[in-house]
Amino acid sequence: MTTAVRWSTYLLVIFAFSLTQGYEAQAGWPWSCDTCKEAEKEAKWAERAARPVGSRQKYKFGELWPPYPRPTGPKQHFWNRYHHAHYWPYPYQCEDRAYVRDVMDRQMHNGWADQTTLYAYHFEKDTNKLTEAGLMHLRWILTHAPESRRTVFVQSANESIESQERLANVQYAASQMAGDDNLPPTMLRLAPTYGRPAREEDMKYRAYIGSILPPRILYTPGGGTASNGGN
Repeated sequence: MTTAVRWSTYLLVIFAFSLTQGYEAQAGWPWSCDTCKEAEKEAKWAERAARPVGSRQKYKFGELWPPYPRPTGPKQHFWNRYHHAHYWPYPYQCEDRAYVRDVMDRQMHNGWADQTTLYAYHFEKDTNKLTEAGLMHLRWILTHAPESRRTVFVQSANESIESQERLANVQYAASQMAGDDNLPPTMLRLAPTYGRPAREEDMKYRAYIGSILPPRILYTPGGGTASNGGN
């Protein structure tokens, strides 16, 4: 019985080993030693390539050298330093360009949002209906704003009921101007009020014109007389 058990165990080990070798030869079995070594090598080089460029900051004699922020991890490998020096400033210039473009896109979005917003002075205080200036501004948004920026923003009021009344009045006025099929998105917006009502500006301008003194020419008559041709 002991000999039979040994032979059966031996045969099972050989069968399992043959299966392992077969899978490795056919599909690159990931448990093989060569595959593990290659994967470990690639992971090590990938970690080295991800290290930041430049000199490292060191702590020595109670001070940081240099005192300004610098990387503190392991140094780069020679081949990685050569790669960064050869292709500099790529790929860091791509990150800088993407950052600048993102800032510009945010500024453009905020600017168009201000231009397509109906503020509190575009509505009547009692009925929350659009004033004449508000209707003109709404028509400008529907006809002149680019299609990608044609979103009507309505400044929110202090109370939700007033905000909903403003929104409903804007949607009704827009449907009267452009029809129900061409209505742009309309939504509330929390924003401070920029500018002043047109009535207030008109009153200031009229007060300024009324305060201007009439023009005066200072004239002092002289004592001389004109000559009469030598007589």
